[in-house]
Amino acid sequence: MREGNILSAWLKVLLPSVIAVAVSLLIGAAVIAMIGESPLEAYAALFKGSLGGSGPLSQTLERSTPYLFGGLAFALAAKAGLFNIGLEGQMFIGALASAVAGFGLQGLPPFVHLPLAVAAGMAGGMLWAVVPGVMKVKAGVHEVISTVMLNYVAFAVTGYLTVHQFLEKGAVAQTPKVAPEASLPLLAPPSKVNAGLLIGLGCAVLLYVLLYHTAWGYALRVNGLNGIAARYAGISSGKMIFMALLFSGALAGLMGAERVLGVYQRFMQTFSSGYGFTAIAVALLGRNHPLGIIPAAFIFGMLESGASSMSLMVDVPRELGPILQAVIIVVIASAAFLAGKVDRRKGVKAVG
Repeated sequence: MREGNILSAWLKVLLPSVIAVAVSLLIGAAVIAMIGESPLEAYAALFKGSLGGSGPLSQTLERSTPYLFGGLAFALAAKAGLFNIGLEGQMFIGALASAVAGFGLQGLPPFVHLPLAVAAGMAGGMLWAVVPGVMKVKAGVHEVISTVMLNYVAFAVTGYLTVHQFLEKGAVAQTPKVAPEASLPLLAPPSKVNAGLLIGLGCAVLLYVLLYHTAWGYALRVNGLNGIAARYAGISSGKMIFMALLFSGALAGLMGAERVLGVYQRFMQTFSSGYGFTAIAVALLGRNHPLGIIPAAFIFGMLESGASSMSLMVDVPRELGPILQAVIIVVIASAAFLAGKVDRRKGVKAVG
């Protein structure tokens, strides 16, 4: 009986995400048909370009990795009742910090230099989350306002430091390359999928254990569900909020560190295509569950890596991939809105 209840609960959690993906594919098929192409051929090209062999699969995994870190960062804050929209800025600060540690330290062995560079990325992201954390706890400033504004400050700070302090001549504003000893090992050369993927998977498992199998995780989730009830239960709401934002920032910093140390080997002001913002959609698709974010990140990586192949093999716009991602977001948000309305109606009937 208990196993049946667990299975039912999992189905209830996963069903909206499955429906969102299915609906987005159906809408995408309709768009493809309207422009006079075959949806079957287009989707065959998409899957071939993202999963058809070791090369495409490696590219998909490489594109999925930042979304894994970013999705976990957003989910951790969400479990505490927070909406951390500052992932992009925290990622930029973490990325630059990793780059500086990567090229600024010299003569260190890999088992020392690499962990230091990764830790610098985490520290940078965490540092950028301190201000919104303090403002939220001490002054009640909503984290959406503080984190989104700090994104622009992060872009300006990293741009200034890159150009005026650490600039190496090139086609774009960039820092010197990180030392080989600070680079994340590649898992399937010549592709750029690297050990950051393994770190991300480890973070997902660790976060799952912390949230669902420790007293700290229980207190965090209770605070996210009802801060007033948490305070009556003796849980320090302010402390939980502050810690959640710090750890969320650390994971966002890891997102930047993986791009710098594993993919680009340097910080470039143009390295992000909006990873921090897309990661919010990944977290929503994964239902803010650490283990659910793993397949959600993979799906978004598939859509990105397969879109290029689809546009080359079939005459459809490359923008179809982002369109499918947007539809997934809309369907997930609509499902959450409708579920909330149903729950409120049930509550009113129960009171009546």
